[in-house]
Amino acid sequence: MNLKIKLLALAMCISGAVTAQTVYMKPHFGLKAGLNTAYTTYKPNFIYNLRFQSHPNFGAFWRYRTQKWAIQPEIQWSVRGGTFKGENDIQKNNFNYLSFVPTVGYIITEGLTFEVSPEISYGVNNFSSIVPVRRNEFGVGAGIRFDFMDMAEDFSLNLRYVHGFTNLATASTESLYNRTLQVSVVYNFYKKK
Repeated sequence: MNLKIKLLALAMCISGAVTAQTVYMKPHFGLKAGLNTAYTTYKPNFIYNLRFQSHPNFGAFWRYRTQKWAIQPEIQWSVRGGTFKGENDIQKNNFNYLSFVPTVGYIITEGLTFEVSPEISYGVNNFSSIVPVRRNEFGVGAGIRFDFMDMAEDFSLNLRYVHGFTNLATASTESLYNRTLQVSVVYNFYKKK
């Protein structure tokens, strides 16, 4: 009798794991919100101390996945840019971007995904910096997504570094690049049935 109970419990656990796996495999939408810690490089720099600055980020995505791969196009609003501190002035670079981020993820193990994404961004506010700047930016992001299991199964934590490759300065003698670390909490709208 004891063996029958153990076998029944094992069968229930296996069927529960298969059901949970099926839920995560379905295409779904999601929302994300978090914090950017941004830094702006500037050359030639003789008088400014370059500092990090924190900004919000918000986004929405659609995710499709297979056993080992995930494709996740995102639309994201984020504020990037660091602070330049001079002897008598402080310049805060608050660059508001609307970005298209087509993300590709490799699932290392269930719940842990390595992500890479090009990031095509357009500035939506009036940029203010120590030099005239461009409104569009291209960058590449890489990071890790951790999908919570059990009671918090609808949530994920996303950590991503975005390296800007577009020289934002319009003058050929100067260079201005964004470097951003993003930490986001993700809510997944999994289809339960």
